[in-house]
Amino acid sequence: MSEKEFRDICQLDDIAEKADGYIDSSGSISDIHYDYHAIIAFCRKQGIEPADMTIRELQQFIIA
Repeated sequence: MSEKEFRDICQLDDIAEKADGYIDSSGSISDIHYDYHAIIAFCRKQGIEPADMTIRELQQFIIA
């Protein structure tokens, strides 16, 4: 996923949250969903881009 795609998904997620709903960012049926707001906050705090996250870092933001 490119950085632009990630930011677009985050923007759509913001809109969905305000409408009391959520989106599936995978574009297909998937059992894995991420907390994009927390990912953005984490990346800002760490001074990194979402695309630069390790798999281990990303796993902590999985929503069950």
